[in-house]
Amino acid sequence: MGTLMGMASHADPEESLGFALKTLQQTLRSRMDAALAQAGLTTPQYLVLALLEDHPGISNSELARRSAVAAPTMLKILDALARAGYVERADRTPQLRTRGTTLTDSGRSRLAQASATVEEFENLLRGAAGADAPVIAAWLRTCTGLLMEARTAREPGASPSPGTPR
Repeated sequence: MGTLMGMASHADPEESLGFALKTLQQTLRSRMDAALAQAGLTTPQYLVLALLEDHPGISNSELARRSAVAAPTMLKILDALARAGYVERADRTPQLRTRGTTLTDSGRSRLAQASATVEEFENLLRGAAGADAPVIAAWLRTCTGLLMEARTAREPGASPSPGTPR
């Protein structure tokens, strides 16, 4: 019975790390979206503005990768930000396959306005983590990497890892 109970914990929301992480992510996202709405932004839009501040001219595909969204979703985010006047997108030329994107003055202002809100959430999370915050952040990044590798190994046509049954 002990083995069965140990195996069932993945489906018990009170015992599952996955459920706990998903609940945290959903709660954080809904609270951040509600707070950022006052600045006229969504959480993904804020993230894109912050990335563009740190990496002017970054490619759309790199923005999508760093934001953990699909390329078509990133294009929709960038289109909305461009319509709002927060970003400028370079014209595509025959020599360049990518379109660099930069913040406008309005985008910088909107980012500054929203940053205090995001900092409050970050401080709340860091406060709850205490001195363990760097360890927890490293663990989360490690788990993300492991899950990305596991997904790749199981995609159709992928070669199995050595010793992994097909």
